[in-house]
Amino acid sequence: MSCSTPPTFNHRLEYCAYRIFEWMLKMMSLETVFKLGEFTGRIVHRYNSTRRYQVTRNLRLAFGDEKSRHEISQLTAEVFERTGANFLTSLKIPFLSDAKILARLHFEGLDDFFATTREGGIVMVSPHMGNWELLAQAIFLVDGDFRVGTHYRPLNNSLINAVVERRRKRRGLKLFAKRSSTHRLSSFVRDGGAMGILADQRVGDRGAACLFFGRPTTCSPLPHLIAKRGKVLLTSLSCETVGIARWKISFRHIPILSAQACADSIEEDWRRSPVDVFWFEDRWRLQGNDPISFLNKYKDDLEIPRPLRAVNLAKEEKKLPYPDRLITQEHYEIDFNQSDQSLREILNEISNRGANPVDIFLAPHSQLGRVKKLSGKTTTLAAEKNYLPETTPTEK
Repeated sequence: MSCSTPPTFNHRLEYCAYRIFEWMLKMMSLETVFKLGEFTGRIVHRYNSTRRYQVTRNLRLAFGDEKSRHEISQLTAEVFERTGANFLTSLKIPFLSDAKILARLHFEGLDDFFATTREGGIVMVSPHMGNWELLAQAIFLVDGDFRVGTHYRPLNNSLINAVVERRRKRRGLKLFAKRSSTHRLSSFVRDGGAMGILADQRVGDRGAACLFFGRPTTCSPLPHLIAKRGKVLLTSLSCETVGIARWKISFRHIPILSAQACADSIEEDWRRSPVDVFWFEDRWRLQGNDPISFLNKYKDDLEIPRPLRAVNLAKEEKKLPYPDRLITQEHYEIDFNQSDQSLREILNEISNRGANPVDIFLAPHSQLGRVKKLSGKTTTLAAEKNYLPETTPTEK
């Protein structure tokens, strides 16, 4: 068991509910589970406004200048349905035989993938999309002798985590927990193994500065660093839904060993089937003690199609020390004597102006906590603080 923390009483209750729910799904056909997941997604979409807001915000950040508000609203509803279907079927997959699983899959780029791996190890860059349990099992279904590892974060509930780990290990999947040394990962691929890494998560200011959907952000440097140290190639591994309880597993070579190349690959996967993407994570949220300092990493000659958007709510019109090519800046003087409800509506109205939502609100220090609370997922910084850029930007 990867998690050494003793399970709490709530963990035991969650574990019991999990096993009972699994048993119920085991009694149903895969098509029924898929449709039940879609129905569950529709219910969550209707009644969970917090999750609905998060998904809509992420879709605006990705497609705000490409899709209308109506299209994004429709896509949000479809994302809830598809996520429910993929989640429930991922719980059903471990109870199916190899033949039944293979009958549901279509592979794209598999021959090229095996041709590449005959020359040595490989790092597989995967996004959170589709039926993620299939990504852990797919290669074993077509080649049982293949050495495959995955870099993952253990679940908080150690009892459920033990069940998930046991099922993934039974085919020979090598599990590397999140805090595993990069030396172990590099050695695995150097020795001919295929390492899967979920590389679309938020990583904060410690990540590599990249453009993702044309926006400045940070991405995990782990895949390309492991590939460089292990002297192996990069490939993408993704899953998309192509019918009721049917999926396509795709392999595509990533020609350049860089964080930007990995980000471009993930963006291509996300664009190919946005409804399959797990949009519930706050992917673009800025974080850290100095959440905009990563902007110093961008070279002056790099074209940035969609800069960040900052809005100053203080009385004085103060500018952040970054050019508009990196972050556009607006000023709206707000009357903070009004009620929380009125202020929340104003913040939402400001964020809804234009194609892209606000990335940063600058608020007076006396109102900082209040704006953080009322602005939802928007990063809020003190307007009085001096945000000084480095004198010499570092190379990406």
